[in-house]
Amino acid sequence: MKALLPKRVNTTELESTLGLQIGSICCELRCNDPEILRKLQDVYRNYLVDAEPDVFVELELTSRLSTSKISSILTRSRYIRHGNRFRSSGRLLQGQYDLDSRTVKITGEKALIDPDNSTNLLNQLISVSYYSACKMKYGTNPPAMLVHACGILRNGKILIFAGPSNIGKTTIARLCSDRQGEVFNDEILLMSRPGVNGKGVIIQNTPIIGDLLPGRNTTAPLRCIFLLKQNNRTAWRYLDKAEAYLRFMRQIIGPSCVGNYDKKTAYSIMADFSSEVVKSIPIYELEFNRDSDTLWRVTDELEGITGAEYLN
Repeated sequence: MKALLPKRVNTTELESTLGLQIGSICCELRCNDPEILRKLQDVYRNYLVDAEPDVFVELELTSRLSTSKISSILTRSRYIRHGNRFRSSGRLLQGQYDLDSRTVKITGEKALIDPDNSTNLLNQLISVSYYSACKMKYGTNPPAMLVHACGILRNGKILIFAGPSNIGKTTIARLCSDRQGEVFNDEILLMSRPGVNGKGVIIQNTPIIGDLLPGRNTTAPLRCIFLLKQNNRTAWRYLDKAEAYLRFMRQIIGPSCVGNYDKKTAYSIMADFSSEVVKSIPIYELEFNRDSDTLWRVTDELEGITGAEYLN
């Protein structure tokens, strides 16, 4: 397990930018609103770094609409592209990008970036910034993909509990006491391609905000993946590679980015990644209820029987 050192934040002298680490990517965020910047520095404090930026995101925030009005517009909003410019149909935000300078400029409502607002778009901003920088830096072969998952560090390795929203990722996190493991994140994690740098599959925490604040900015090797299914019992079954491939691929966050991939390329990136992972890592379906003792007894059992060929 590798812990990554956060940047020392000077709380007496606030700058207009912050460097945010997302896996192998550094995103420089510039914001015209000191209050929002202070909040972002606090929420992302474990992920602030001094590093050469791979992508620059400039935020020009306004306060024209109420939070309730913004929430109402978001439910029916869609995004429209015109060349290197984009906007939301409800005029909540607009922007443009320049691939040569690796810069994305966004003008939008302050509430969209406020971490205290439950309908903020910070996680979408993080995802787009990450995949945009990956496209500029690595082309169509990002070294790691964002996955809808809760990660629990146990015995030096990560157990992934994956599934869509409201399936129970946060419930799993809340059922994990300090004695049972360390919660990485309850929403989205970065998963490396198998064998990158000769280290097998590596999980890295992200500055994604779920119901719980993101934990330490650190990495650890992956032991196995559980695809969640809610039930009134706790039980598991091993998934064959064909079923695991399709179900795991649905939990990969699509590589949406500026200068977007065409749909065929985006699908190919996700399909290839899923194929690589299921060939290297055991994947199980985990039915579970809210009984903590049973849950961790089952995971102890699976950790004990996971084949040695998967752990090297």
